[in-house]
Amino acid sequence: MRTIDVAPLPLSELEPHLDEIAAHRLRDGVAAAQALLEGRVLWTVTPTDQAGAGPVETVAPLVGYARGLGVDARWLCLDAPAEFIALSGRLHSWIHGDIGDRGRLGDKERDLYEHTLASNAENVAGDICEGDIVILHDPATAGLARPLKAAGAVVVWRCHAGADLATADPEGVEDAQRAWAFLDRYLEDADYVIVSCEEYRPPFTEPEACAVIPPSINPDSPKNRVLDMDEAWSIARLAGIFDGEPPFDAFPFIRGDGRTDALRSAAAENGESGVMRAGGPVPLGARTITQVSRWDRLKGMRELAIAFAENLGALPDDAHLLLVGPRPGSGTAAARVLDEVVEAVELLPAAARSRIHIAAVPAQDREINALVVNAAQRVSSVVTQRSIVEAFGLTVAEAMWKKTPVVASGVGGIRTQVTDGVDGALVDPHDGAAWAQAVADLLLFPERAAEMGATAHESVRRSFLPDRHLLQVLDALAAALERS
Repeated sequence: MRTIDVAPLPLSELEPHLDEIAAHRLRDGVAAAQALLEGRVLWTVTPTDQAGAGPVETVAPLVGYARGLGVDARWLCLDAPAEFIALSGRLHSWIHGDIGDRGRLGDKERDLYEHTLASNAENVAGDICEGDIVILHDPATAGLARPLKAAGAVVVWRCHAGADLATADPEGVEDAQRAWAFLDRYLEDADYVIVSCEEYRPPFTEPEACAVIPPSINPDSPKNRVLDMDEAWSIARLAGIFDGEPPFDAFPFIRGDGRTDALRSAAAENGESGVMRAGGPVPLGARTITQVSRWDRLKGMRELAIAFAENLGALPDDAHLLLVGPRPGSGTAAARVLDEVVEAVELLPAAARSRIHIAAVPAQDREINALVVNAAQRVSSVVTQRSIVEAFGLTVAEAMWKKTPVVASGVGGIRTQVTDGVDGALVDPHDGAAWAQAVADLLLFPERAAEMGATAHESVRRSFLPDRHLLQVLDALAAALERS
């Protein structure tokens, strides 16, 4: 395993975002946390630390705030070969009810899974002390529960994936059942389970051993920190995603570790931007409909591009679609999905193709990637998340926090984030005409869009900031300690 460095985050920076009641509740929770975790190390293990991965977005601020409280909190991520990464992606897709890469889950795959995780466990088991707490994230880490529990830890497994099997198609239900059957023996060793939605609770986990805790966003992270419009346009244009001269030649910023740095023109640094995979930069004056997500079939990027093309007549003539995701590694499942989206766009009629733009933003530098996403969401007219399945829409919460109006699929955890017609619009992910009409309404009535965006900001402040998340996780850890 690899250790990921996380700078402590003082809770005093979070409190200005809270009302008086929430701030008081957080201060009480801090005292409880310090008593609960005194003398323990809090370990968090994620499959990856790459930008755009849901667990990464969730874990980084929570570990930072825990360290800010004086808790010995540590973040590790797996060292794993490409074959294991493909297998864990298959499990993740199947749990979502998706066919994924059409691979297998047989004895060979189980041997690969167990061998890889046994090797990772050996790297950390000797450092774990009796009473430490380990939080494992997603299917890729479930097999660590037994060896880390044997080392003395209380083990919590947190799953960010899932599907409502009551509404899934029969093939998807069968795939999900196979994935859960594969994981079941490993989850027996977890003391407690956390999911994002009640319907995503593992089928063999008792309700009393499981907590439902939606994720949160960090309002002061590079992805969500306040940018004025000149700053946002500078970043978006320096990154090569939007056309036009940036207001500033460079954007200076302070990294999480306190170092100063600056975002400069991608073309100036690399000779060419390499960011745009289709359509070139969004032209000047366009009203932009943006979706930000990783390249995963469940995010519905290909279907979104087709829906946009099929419903051009319902949208203003200056409306353009921007699809943004992290630049995937060569030969990965994400790279294949990105290629599928690009190929689908290339087959569309020229009138539609000229108004669709696909950007793959370098992800090695998480903070630069986050700043680019932040800017793209802020300069967009509408942010959409037309996922087919979604346990929790981080990009939905991010856009709502920025007061950008949102049109999203009414699926999974997004239904708990957005109140249709109040702080956003919910649509059937399979109804392209309804999606286009919802977007058009926001583009054609900017005052209504602005009002919806302001309401959305307040919704996130009340429900999806780290104060609520931290307190719920503390309750879950207390329950896990009681059961262990």
